[in-house]
Amino acid sequence: MHPIPRSLVNSCQACGNHNLSLVHDFGEVALAGYFPKVGEMKLPFLEMQLLFCNNCCLYQVNPNIDDNYLFADYRYVSSIAMSEHFLDLAKWWLEIEKPNANSKILEIGCNDGPLLHALSNLGFNPTGIDPAKNIIKNSKFKKINVIEDFFNSSSIERYTELKDLDYIFSSNSFAHISNINEIAKSVSIALNKNGKFVLEVQSFTELVKNNAFDFVYHEHKYYYTILSLENLFNKYGLFLIHGTTISSHGGSYRLIFSKTKSKINSELADLIMMENTVDLSIPGICTAIKRFESELYKTKLFLEELSLKGKKITAFGASGRANMILSALGSHRDHINFILDESPERIDREMAQFNIRIKSFSNFNPDSTEYLLILAWNHSKAIINKWKNPNTKFIIPLPKFELV
Repeated sequence: MHPIPRSLVNSCQACGNHNLSLVHDFGEVALAGYFPKVGEMKLPFLEMQLLFCNNCCLYQVNPNIDDNYLFADYRYVSSIAMSEHFLDLAKWWLEIEKPNANSKILEIGCNDGPLLHALSNLGFNPTGIDPAKNIIKNSKFKKINVIEDFFNSSSIERYTELKDLDYIFSSNSFAHISNINEIAKSVSIALNKNGKFVLEVQSFTELVKNNAFDFVYHEHKYYYTILSLENLFNKYGLFLIHGTTISSHGGSYRLIFSKTKSKINSELADLIMMENTVDLSIPGICTAIKRFESELYKTKLFLEELSLKGKKITAFGASGRANMILSALGSHRDHINFILDESPERIDREMAQFNIRIKSFSNFNPDSTEYLLILAWNHSKAIINKWKNPNTKFIIPLPKFELV
């Protein structure tokens, strides 16, 4: 098997500074986006550290895994469980911006197109760009214009659809890109003089507050605060003018950057003040990681107790963070029989290196399950609501261990 292409992070990928501090060493973990076919030779576990740049305040993962390796054959499908989210984003943008109906719109990292679909239904004609050929073929089936490529300055030269844009969207893709300087610069180049960048990205502040360290993995190369985002985008003439927080991915920012400076909205001002009250020092983050480990330890004990009683344990949610939770559970993950999921890109595959099969939720009889471990814990309410067996007990590992 070919080695996984990766490089050590010796300097900050945003500002080039070499003064990086180690926040936490997670040891060897699974590659979060790895869902092998049954019987396929397994990849090795990979070392993973969280680093902090003492210059621009960006948090980043070491080592850096090659983008092409991670995303050319990608197993995450946005429209599974996220269609309502993207409809909400489109309506929010429509209310805040009141854009012209013929606005020229691009989405970076469009996946299978739920945001593009929502914008189309609202009367716009957006374009998407994404390198994951196995995913974007679904977008094309929906008659949406999607470019199979990475977004950067060279792709702007190749495609007229990427020039003179009124709006660029990036939702949950900006943490995945190695060369964020190139992308920030390219966003500025592609926008016209009145253009705006609408960004959804995981909030490191919310991650720390919610003990959501299962969201720290190799595919998430960067972890942003308002400060680190402004330090990056201001260099390229993009200024933060509007922002709020949303619940997705353990807590995320929804932000608007503009080429012209203007007064920020009151909610963004409150958000900046709140961020300054959270302890994001290295000792503060390490304390939060200990809380995360403590809650997972409770899950370990409970799984062991159920196993000793001969109980069958099923899990729900074959996501990247599920692979990270399984990594953290150690040998206690062996108490899980299989994992249910709704994504056709993952069903009948296995979870990373763990030999745990992924089965279709739609073909599963919930009456056979007394205990369900919800690995997609941030979707717990939705999963519980769709579960048909009222006698099932739900194990929610994070942000605090619960038995529902």
